[in-house]
Amino acid sequence: MNWERERLGEVLQRAGLIDESTLESALAVQAREGGKLGEVLVKQLVLTEEQIARALAQQKGLDYVDLTTFPVDRDVAGILPERVVRMRSMLPIAIRDDVLLLAMSDPLDIEAADDVEMRTHHTVLPVVASASQISFAIDKYVTSADAVEELASSTPESAEVLIPDQADDVPVVRLVNQIIRDSVRDGASDIHFEPGERSLRVRERIDGVLHDVADLPSSATAGVLSRLKVMADMDIAERRRPQDGRIGLEVDKQAVDLRAVVLPTHWGESMILRILNNDVSVHRLDDIGMGSQDLITLTRLLRKPWGAVLVSGPTGSGKTTTLYAALSRVNDEGRKIISVEDPVEYLLPGVTQVAVNPRIGVTFANGLRTILRSDPDIVMVGEVRDPETAEIAVRAALTGHLVLTSIHTNDAPSAITRLLDMGVPSYILASSILGVVAQRLVRVLCPACKAPHNVPTERLIAAGFLPEEAETVMIFRPEGCDRCRRTGYQGRLGVFEVMANDQEITKLALLGAPVEDIRRAAVTAGMRTLRRDALDKVASGLTSLEEIDRVVM
Repeated sequence: MNWERERLGEVLQRAGLIDESTLESALAVQAREGGKLGEVLVKQLVLTEEQIARALAQQKGLDYVDLTTFPVDRDVAGILPERVVRMRSMLPIAIRDDVLLLAMSDPLDIEAADDVEMRTHHTVLPVVASASQISFAIDKYVTSADAVEELASSTPESAEVLIPDQADDVPVVRLVNQIIRDSVRDGASDIHFEPGERSLRVRERIDGVLHDVADLPSSATAGVLSRLKVMADMDIAERRRPQDGRIGLEVDKQAVDLRAVVLPTHWGESMILRILNNDVSVHRLDDIGMGSQDLITLTRLLRKPWGAVLVSGPTGSGKTTTLYAALSRVNDEGRKIISVEDPVEYLLPGVTQVAVNPRIGVTFANGLRTILRSDPDIVMVGEVRDPETAEIAVRAALTGHLVLTSIHTNDAPSAITRLLDMGVPSYILASSILGVVAQRLVRVLCPACKAPHNVPTERLIAAGFLPEEAETVMIFRPEGCDRCRRTGYQGRLGVFEVMANDQEITKLALLGAPVEDIRRAAVTAGMRTLRRDALDKVASGLTSLEEIDRVVM
């Protein structure tokens, strides 16, 4: 055993991860306190578990796997009892050509590999993963599967489940907690629980696209939905009307807020959870993907002492992220900033943030009225939803306030006509609007697997490229790998169009001109359209033609 530890130390030295003095110090601690050399180095914060795992893999000539991205076969992961895989810190992850891939944090544990061969009657090929990743994978693929099986066999389909919050050992509690925990770890923005005739389908939205998580037996539906209602402080006896609520919890020591909505459907109640990670830092304007010219234009608008800047786009297009980034840009000690939001998604130091609560009469409109009597310099209204809020917001922009808000429209010029449709007088609108930012979110090609793709010139021109661009542009397409969960994409970024108000647009707004005329005037004045910005990101190798066709008209 000492020889193996010394050999690990030599591998770490050859890899340049530690020097001789660090190794001698760690060996001294090991001799004094016991344990494995790798554990000592991790405890001393010299190396991470992943670095140790990679070194062990190199030492034994084995492959290293990252279980946060590796496509683990759920059926294979469940072939061994949970107590066995936890005790040995190992997990079966796939079967290839009748060979069982066994992820191990300690590939020197030959007895464990032999035991798995006896239990499964498969030849075992060890691969190396860190202990924390194996624990994570056991939670995701084994614990939740056991909870589903136990729940299905113990809960009648019509059961109305009342479970105290502390009952973590109850199958339905373990299952719901695991689904939420996995979705947060996966970076999902939403979780959908969708009842059907024979099952409860669970899906998570990652980078704007839904992915299947589980297909639970219909007998689990009542228990899962009742548990979620209890967590969201909803009426579990009410099944005929929509309900909404909030769930606050902690995942991996991070505070997470979930906004819950229940909709009655033909096969029962559907639950949607919007995940809001309170510990996520606010983006800077420079980091959201905005082009340099658009960024200059928006920054110029934000320097104005009064007026309204609108951010437009459909639900889930990143409007709130842009609003917070804009607030961060103008946030300084010399100005009072107050926001009214539904909900407060991120906490901003130096900003007074008010949450909408219709149950007690706090709406966008009356909240905004109170804010305007509170001596603000800058006001942020989470969303213009109704004519009353719209008129109060634009009038506030005329009375010495910089107003930032969002609105649901398809592009920047349409925001003007939308406000006119809401009944805002054209003369007020023309005088108050500084500009509009329209945006969408597109998925970013995975840098590890994206590949060049020959696209016919005709297709490129039809997509919007100029003929001279179509001759030279390099197009990439998604391939899919373990790192991106075989999707070919990893993360998202914004595509934008920034329309600054000018004399021509003001004149058109006063006349109540059609949106096509406003768009034409904005483009003439230098506005880059959403489509043009998206094409530039395709030409830069950031996203694909298929992705912008999916998201941008």
